[in-house]
Amino acid sequence: MILGIDPGSIRMGYALLSNTGEVKTGTLRLGKNLGLAQKTGAIFSFVKDLIEKKGVKQMAMEKFFYHKDPRALAIISHCRGAAMAAAVLADVPVFEYSPMEIKKAVVGYGHATKEQMAWMLNQILNIPSDPPPDETDALAVALCHLARCRAQSYTEGEG
Repeated sequence: MILGIDPGSIRMGYALLSNTGEVKTGTLRLGKNLGLAQKTGAIFSFVKDLIEKKGVKQMAMEKFFYHKDPRALAIISHCRGAAMAAAVLADVPVFEYSPMEIKKAVVGYGHATKEQMAWMLNQILNIPSDPPPDETDALAVALCHLARCRAQSYTEGEG
């Protein structure tokens, strides 16, 4: 089971994706009123529970990116760190992909729009409805990682 994470300080999207096509998405709602320590604690606990209850074997998230607001970047960094720490302490490897890598893996074009990404995810995974944007982003990173794992298994099997 792969856990895709779209970390945020108000909402954290997540997606669980299995090699057999099982898909589950959701959003951890943190709100605006919690302090940073409470938010990072909630993210850590939530990711830890997902890993334990769902049998997560690998976690994927978007690589760090530039943000115009240094304060927002610092807050998101804490959220990413909380999710990563939960995975690492559970011996779950963490993989990171750039936005361009994710878009290329899902749509085949590194500059795809969010709408193109959502449409392609619906086509590939046959999900019944459009998940919210945070969940779509988490699903895209999980699918990107699954595609990388399959490609690596294929090329290693040729040798």
